[in-house]
Amino acid sequence: MRDYLEVLNAAFAGPGAIAVDNASYHVHSPVDVTDACEMPVLLAALGPAMLRIAGERTGGTILWMADERAIGDYVVPSLTEAANRVGRSGIRVVAGVPVALCKTADVDDARAYASEVLGHADFSPNYVRLLEHGDAEDVGDTMAAGDESAIVTRLRRYRDAGVTDLAARVVPLGNDAQSRIESRRRTERFLTSLCSEFGAAQ
Repeated sequence: MRDYLEVLNAAFAGPGAIAVDNASYHVHSPVDVTDACEMPVLLAALGPAMLRIAGERTGGTILWMADERAIGDYVVPSLTEAANRVGRSGIRVVAGVPVALCKTADVDDARAYASEVLGHADFSPNYVRLLEHGDAEDVGDTMAAGDESAIVTRLRRYRDAGVTDLAARVVPLGNDAQSRIESRRRTERFLTSLCSEFGAAQ
């Protein structure tokens, strides 16, 4: 991964041809990029080695299946320590969070449905190890679900844990296609209304 990032960062640094030789790659690109714009690299980092690399060599990490405690007690300290060692700052933590605007009585069903359709943690040892740093047992436990107040409260907890960017994964609910469409639209409209508070919400 370090070797790959050396190539990727060189490709995004421009302008100029890419010339990288390391243990894994020999890249000498004949393409001379003349226009450059800032292109941050974010690493999907779950374990300690990848978090260390993300802090040292990239703009941050993109997470999935990480709850607030895992982020605040494990991810952010690991990233920050690695970044500080090399004098880097402004590290981003992008959290993928399932979201569903629904009745309070439907929250448990929403969480169970999210775990069913978005994957089970026990399929990946990496996610199992990440979950061990928090309170969640599966992706449904990381979900912001319920009425408007419940969703805002949960998203604020993510922000307070150190999340800089929210990657909301809308989970539409309902027994038929039309009701799921309406559920998605309600949730998307509500998330849009929160952009001013939560900044880079997607």
